[in-house]
Amino acid sequence: MKYILFTLHGYLELFKKKGEKTLFDYARKENFERFVENGIWGFVLLDTTIEKSYFKFLFPEGVFPGESFFRILKYDIQAKGNETFFLGKFASLIDGKIIETEVNLNFNEKKCLLDEIKKKIKNGDIFLFEDEIILKINTDIPMTFRRFPNKIKGKYIREILFKKKLFKKIDDLILNFSSLLITHPINKVRYDLNEPVANFLYLYGMGKYSEKVLLSEKIKKEIFYYSDLDKIDGLCKFFGFNKINNISEFKDNSLYWLNFSLNYKASPSIWVKNFESFASNILKNINFGEDTKFLFIFDPFINPDYEYERKYSIFLASNFHSKIREKYKVSSILFKEFIER
Repeated sequence: MKYILFTLHGYLELFKKKGEKTLFDYARKENFERFVENGIWGFVLLDTTIEKSYFKFLFPEGVFPGESFFRILKYDIQAKGNETFFLGKFASLIDGKIIETEVNLNFNEKKCLLDEIKKKIKNGDIFLFEDEIILKINTDIPMTFRRFPNKIKGKYIREILFKKKLFKKIDDLILNFSSLLITHPINKVRYDLNEPVANFLYLYGMGKYSEKVLLSEKIKKEIFYYSDLDKIDGLCKFFGFNKINNISEFKDNSLYWLNFSLNYKASPSIWVKNFESFASNILKNINFGEDTKFLFIFDPFINPDYEYERKYSIFLASNFHSKIREKYKVSSILFKEFIER
């Protein structure tokens, strides 16, 4: 048996009503209809972030090591057990209040600001990769939950500091960063141009080192993944998925995790075209046989650096030969029924 898991990140947007219809209603479904004809629609409850959701989906007994740890793996940065990691995002702070978390900075501007910040980091390092910032601290700090940047707009700085004794060094570091950024020439220019200044580096997605898990040994199958973007590369490395660069033949007794993502900056009409392209170009090459099970998950994660409300995502289970539920409050049960039955 072959097992093909399609995760369509952000495609849940297509099922939201626009008047009397959804965007999905307007989309041409060439090649997708055969999966619908042999499938069952249902709902599955995922978590609040993309990495946490699929970690729990695949490995519910594990302790989630944090989003920043998976980003470390994504970029092949060495990690040790006594280190702590954070994702970073520039924000605009005025009179002690976060007024903007989407500060439009180019790569060189970010690099210049981070070069200044590095002067204050005595026991760690900071990395910039395209649009991702990762802070590594060479101190073992206990894990704690941090809201993602999209949840802190309008908050005062006193509300978003850690404010715990164990985290005093981190709070001091954050405040020192801010004092440097306020007077940076880039921010002076932005202020003169009436653009949002980047005078605060918010830390979130806290992570800790964790031993990798060979999912193939756990489920007794070879495992492969494909992704049109790099959103979950670190998570796939953690579980030992083998990356494939094209979708062609599928081996027996194997799990294939195929990821497709919407661009959150694109318009809804482009999202519809993306689904149509997926259906006509990708699914046409998939052989629909009795020896293959298919699971499509339409999730809300259009932006990997957003924290979402816990709401049900939509799934389509096709070619399942056993009865399945229409609603799964625990997502890992859906994966178990997909991979074992």
